[in-house]
Amino acid sequence: MPSVFTHLRSSFGRRIILLFALCIVAPGALFGYISLRQVEEKFDQETMRRMRLQSREIGMSIHGGFSSIETEVGLLAGILGDGTTPSLRRSSDWGWLFHDRPLLGATILRDGSRAEALFGNPGPLPPRTDAARRHLASSHGLLYLQRNPGGSTRLFLAHAIRGKAPERELLVCEVNPDYLWERVRNAAPPVTEIAVLSPDGAILFQTRPLPVAVFGRVEQERRKEPAGNFEWGQGSGTLLVDFSAIFLKPTFLSDDWIVVVGQSRSEAFAAARHFTWALFLSVALVVLISVLFAHVLIRRSVAPLAVLKEGTRRISGGDFDSRVEIGSGDEFEDLARSFNTMADQLGREFRTQARLIEELAQNDIGTLAALARTVDTNSHWTAGHSERVTDLAMDIGRKLGLPPYEIDRLHRGGLLHDIGKIGVPPSILDKPGKLTEEEFAVVKRHPSKGAEILDPIPNLQNIIPIVSQHHERFDGKGYPNGLSGESISLHARILAVADVVDALVSDRPYRPGWSREKVLAYTLENSGTQFDPKVVEAFHRIEAWKSVDAPAETEFTGRPLEQTIRA
Repeated sequence: MPSVFTHLRSSFGRRIILLFALCIVAPGALFGYISLRQVEEKFDQETMRRMRLQSREIGMSIHGGFSSIETEVGLLAGILGDGTTPSLRRSSDWGWLFHDRPLLGATILRDGSRAEALFGNPGPLPPRTDAARRHLASSHGLLYLQRNPGGSTRLFLAHAIRGKAPERELLVCEVNPDYLWERVRNAAPPVTEIAVLSPDGAILFQTRPLPVAVFGRVEQERRKEPAGNFEWGQGSGTLLVDFSAIFLKPTFLSDDWIVVVGQSRSEAFAAARHFTWALFLSVALVVLISVLFAHVLIRRSVAPLAVLKEGTRRISGGDFDSRVEIGSGDEFEDLARSFNTMADQLGREFRTQARLIEELAQNDIGTLAALARTVDTNSHWTAGHSERVTDLAMDIGRKLGLPPYEIDRLHRGGLLHDIGKIGVPPSILDKPGKLTEEEFAVVKRHPSKGAEILDPIPNLQNIIPIVSQHHERFDGKGYPNGLSGESISLHARILAVADVVDALVSDRPYRPGWSREKVLAYTLENSGTQFDPKVVEAFHRIEAWKSVDAPAETEFTGRPLEQTIRA
């Protein structure tokens, strides 16, 4: 059963998928990315705006707390200045009156030094400046701090007693910080980290410890602007920080306090992450549906193409009876019918051409055979030699496993291997005695002469090495060029064995033919010197040469072996 993704093996299918990705997926991904970036940017702005509102709300809560405390202190100062309630001068009465109130203690300072504690611990002197005296004289509370040796900070609010000059008699109350910080906690969101800094940068309150470096950065930024925001850290530990000043000077003659609001980016953008996942899932769903839709369409287009491709492959392999069947009901079905019509026409044309080529090939081989017989009739002793050598060479080539076109080359080369003997006089070829050096030199020129004869014929160029090298020896002692080993054409090495074998078994004017047994022994004896060992081994595997004749005695007159094998 074919895979549903078989169409991806097609380059056309892959191009369609790529086009789909470029036209659908890429714009969708780009749109999703841009939308996500815009949402993140908007969410970032909204988060910073929300934190700014939170810091201002906390600052207003602290300011409102001090205003409420000032009202309490002003009421107490009025009671003390009225003088109508002497019973409240006792400390126990004051403790009952301010139980669970925003004050931890109250002290009356007279003449700038003498103190009378109404309840709680005595308070320190307020700042002695002209601005402080004017502020107290206007019936406003004066806020100031006292740093304890242990690092804690006490808050005090001074107020003029009604009807008394501030420098003669003054009420100093210690503010309960828990009252203020409870208001801060109520105003702060759960995941927000809050810190309140004094004018000198000391930490008065914080919900959870913030890194010390954050406060250093806040100190740097507040020198530029009274309010601002920044990001501190990197990665998942990034902290969003906003700070703003609490303006206390007009009402309480105190330098500005600083409210710091911090929130982890990962917590701040938790909602954005949910939106991101929802956007991602939506885009992924759209892409998945589009991919499935494209998959169906591509399969409908690629499947007919695959059928046509397979039909074309069979046609190119010579199967002209191949037909394709496509029932898509569109242009592909029309194309399939045209393809089948073309296959019919190609089949008829091919068979016609094949018959013509076969006839031409037969004529060509017949022409070569006729030419070979013409050469062999130059001497009646060599009649049929070229055709017998050719048949034996082709048998050896088949034993070596050569492909058909190489066997055909042996066929053509074998028929024409001795064509150069046209220039050798019959008197030399048929001479019964020993050849002179001049006569043997004429014989030795026939391979080169044959190559010259064939050189002008284009379709016989590939057999020229066979003709020119069939008398070369494997050990390099042959002629005409003294080639050796595998520098000699394989076809020439095959023909060398076949040529010598046929020459030895044939009767010649200068000697009778050898027995097959003696020829087999001779080829083995000269394997590796005169002949290629592989070719000799293949020759010995030919069935017709496995059963040998009985040995025959043959007399020789000491002629050189080259002249004995004069073929």
